[in-house]
Amino acid sequence: MTFPARPGVDTGRFAVAGAAVLAGAAVAGLAATGLDPLLLIAAAAALAGAALMVLDERWAVASLAGFVVLHIPKVATDYHGAPSLFAPLAGAILLGIAARWLLTGVRPPQVAAIAVVVAAYVLVAAGSLLFADMPVDLGDTTALVKDAAVAVLAGLLVSRASTLRVAIWAMVGSGAFLAAVSVVQFLTGSFDSAFAGFGQSSIENIVGTYDDVRISGPIGDPNFYGQLLVSVLPLALNRMWAEPTLRLRLVGAGAAALIAAATVFTFSRGAAVALGAVAIIMLVIHRPSLRSVAAVAVCGVLAIPILPQGYLDRLLTLGEVGTVEGSTDASIRGRTAELTAGWLMFGDRPLTGVGFGLYEDHYQEYVAGLGIELRSEAREAHSFVLEVAAETGLLGLAAMGAVVGGAVLGLRRARRRSQADGREDLAQISAALLASITGFLITSLFLHHDFSRIFWLLMGLSYAVAWLATREPATAAVEEAAR
Repeated sequence: MTFPARPGVDTGRFAVAGAAVLAGAAVAGLAATGLDPLLLIAAAAALAGAALMVLDERWAVASLAGFVVLHIPKVATDYHGAPSLFAPLAGAILLGIAARWLLTGVRPPQVAAIAVVVAAYVLVAAGSLLFADMPVDLGDTTALVKDAAVAVLAGLLVSRASTLRVAIWAMVGSGAFLAAVSVVQFLTGSFDSAFAGFGQSSIENIVGTYDDVRISGPIGDPNFYGQLLVSVLPLALNRMWAEPTLRLRLVGAGAAALIAAATVFTFSRGAAVALGAVAIIMLVIHRPSLRSVAAVAVCGVLAIPILPQGYLDRLLTLGEVGTVEGSTDASIRGRTAELTAGWLMFGDRPLTGVGFGLYEDHYQEYVAGLGIELRSEAREAHSFVLEVAAETGLLGLAAMGAVVGGAVLGLRRARRRSQADGREDLAQISAALLASITGFLITSLFLHHDFSRIFWLLMGLSYAVAWLATREPATAAVEEAAR
């Protein structure tokens, strides 16, 4: 039985039997239409997965984490012609939450805090469009609602420590899978294959006149892929240090090594800065022995000669940010123009911004005459903070600050309380999530807020951890055993 039942109600058998009947009827109906057998197998697997998500929140949170990290909806749509899969996933998760509440009387976790701050930001973003001076497209706002819903769904699912641990491992496993594909692809030169959409790559400028392949995973952009990997890396390091068994610690170490290597192969400068920051944070948190630190340092030095050609030279161009000389790296000149345009937009409309999602529509208007770069197409802000400021003004900055600030403060309190209560694993996960958020925010200094579902997943898990830490250890242990 997956969850505790009310007296006299065998909910486990009832749910399994009902799911089996529905799945069998659906597959039989599809078979009658004469569809491809492979499609029938896929449909049966999807129905079985949906049933498991309804029956057990751990399957649901693992599916949500996998969908977010692996970018399943994007891959399925862009590479396999499937319809959007996020809405069916969200529907199955909500159905499971409602079913467990109805059948067992066990309420889902308290998500008022995350729901309020998420709703506030979405409303501010949508409201900024009321002050826009051009026709608006609600596509960006709709995408924001879907992305932000990830945070609330994660909060609704994580009602116990074991579920949180499953979510962390699902993110680590998904990140390790993507990283393994990328490492194999890079080391073998298999760039002619996209690996079913999970191993995209392209030839781009590295530094000066030197071009080379940059891997971009399922996202299609190496910088955002680097951001994704850096956000997952602290969780892998956490499992490497915090798991009770050697086998799982080795799995965590292997995942961390793959993710770090794949991050380097993206050639992302922002991800490289975040990689160093995350490594330092995790070392400070876990305080490994001097021997372990020395071993890591030696490995780092030995790895320098085998870094991809041009990697170190590309990192050195970070010092050119803000310069506009003709010799400056072309992408740095572009970033400088985008940052300048963002500040000008914010200066013009400091309270409400130019409208959510409208930075790129206003870009050429503000960059004209600056003499910084020659690209004539619409451009994104390439800085999350400036994007929020330019598009939604001070109101948007305040609302987003409440989302991030609430997560960070909640994690800090959760870590202190968990340590005081002797719940060391929860304390360590709290610290790892803080490092993940830090990594994401560092890369966000160089990137706009596209492909942000990993951010909202981290926010949802962070608020869930803060809620779990408020549960008395004895009460939490009884509830865990009952399930």
